[in-house]
Amino acid sequence: MADDFNEHAAGTKHRINGMCRRVTAVLFLLIFMSAATWAVDGTFQGRVIDPPLNHPLRYGWIYVQGRNHLLRRVEVSHAHIVFGENIPVSQRHKCNMECLSAGQEIRVTAEQDDAGEWRAKTVEIIKLTTRLI
Repeated sequence: MADDFNEHAAGTKHRINGMCRRVTAVLFLLIFMSAATWAVDGTFQGRVIDPPLNHPLRYGWIYVQGRNHLLRRVEVSHAHIVFGENIPVSQRHKCNMECLSAGQEIRVTAEQDDAGEWRAKTVEIIKLTTRLI
């Protein structure tokens, strides 16, 4: 009778351990999956350029080319546009996305969406230009 009790207790302990391992694995999986979906802001700098010939101009989007010639398309319609410290106060004014033009040097803080598109939160104008590039 004592042997039956010990076998039953051992079986119950084995099932509880297995269940605890499964619950732990599911919790880790849920935590890992949710951490993978957390958006992380990225910052990059470059020159605003006109859209490439094979890409139509879309309202609210600009193209930024970095020093390494990497081209990024960025949605700026909801971005906060600011002027950098090196822009004279006399040239600063309230600015929205229409202030962004080809040739300007900018720094962008943005988030990538699920499709890999950049959505700007802040655009800092570092260098103004009066001519198009």
